[in-house]
Amino acid sequence: MTDVAAPRPRILIADDSDVCRTVLAILLKNSGFEVTSVVNGREALLKLRALSFDLAILDNDMPVLDGLGTLAALREFAPELPVAVVSGTLSPDLRSRYESHRIEAIYDKPVDPRKLRDQIPAILEGRKRKALAAAGGADAASRAPFLVLGAADGALEKPVFAGGSSQVRKLVADFGRIRDFRAAATISGGAGAAFLDVAVALAEEKDAVLLCCAAAEVSAARLTRLFAPALLHTRPVLLIVTNAERLDAGQQELLDNLIAGGGELAAFNGRARVILCAEGSLAALADAGEFNEMLLMRAGAMKLTIPALAQRTEDLSQIARAVLRRIGATGVKLTPAALGWIEACPWKGDYLQLHRAVEIARRARPDATELGISDLEAAFAAEPGTREPLYHDVLGITLGGA
Repeated sequence: MTDVAAPRPRILIADDSDVCRTVLAILLKNSGFEVTSVVNGREALLKLRALSFDLAILDNDMPVLDGLGTLAALREFAPELPVAVVSGTLSPDLRSRYESHRIEAIYDKPVDPRKLRDQIPAILEGRKRKALAAAGGADAASRAPFLVLGAADGALEKPVFAGGSSQVRKLVADFGRIRDFRAAATISGGAGAAFLDVAVALAEEKDAVLLCCAAAEVSAARLTRLFAPALLHTRPVLLIVTNAERLDAGQQELLDNLIAGGGELAAFNGRARVILCAEGSLAALADAGEFNEMLLMRAGAMKLTIPALAQRTEDLSQIARAVLRRIGATGVKLTPAALGWIEACPWKGDYLQLHRAVEIARRARPDATELGISDLEAAFAAEPGTREPLYHDVLGITLGGA
């Protein structure tokens, strides 16, 4: 882990509508972006010349200098800056003139600010991949992480974030919103979901001491022992509780007090943050009277759902390639037939089964430059389980420590 987080993407919004500008700025700031707002094209150019930005969002109709004039001037000194245009008045000719200046997207007003926000990671990643391809060829671009989001660059290289489906775009957007949570969060999904990958990504964002505790092991004594080393320094502690749906009433009350700052763990008030990982719905358990509603309210205020691979078939080949990158096999390729096999496989063990199968196939043939169907079939048959990852080295400083 590094001591200094990478800078977050900086976005400039130029729009003379106070309502549109303010709503979008608030939404993007809450999603983890740095935002600068101006009311016309001239102010936009002054900011764009003075500061470095990752994206400019330009309204078409603005006083002093409109969107097209701003874009034309911008391209003289920032030819590669990603630009999105919003307008309710674009004729086909004007739309064509905007597109001639190499913009990323055009949104008709009234634009849904949430839709625009959720598509920004893909816009930034698309331009990043183009730059990588220009610098090092198509192979360099193919090795780039997918849907990178600012300060989460390192975190989002994890294979669970690979792909371009609507499901992964939502996952990335939700991750962006949850990464600045203050006390607690919930991550839900099915058996074999990438709970640890997503939870660890949140810890990497904050340079936190990372602790993991299965529901069966949650107790005041256990947590005190885990947390004790944190009292020696000022770094935050992030506690990942797995299988939170199995917590009994006493354990739920203990965690509720931990988040609220009272009870037996009051000494750690303000130091510990909690992520509850659950296979299934904690809300359904609460409705049935089997889960502490107050704990759910505290932790469920920030929540993220990991989609099953069955919902992400178009992402499977990208995830498999990302697994190879993660384990250092960047020069190894999967044959087209192997990729087709991966996309057709049911993966009942979900994300962890796919990850382990690709990793085992690579370990079985460490000198191979290409993996085919037979390699994956053998790994799939030999795969000993689907619930635990092999890549313990990515799990932070103290994961499940003694």
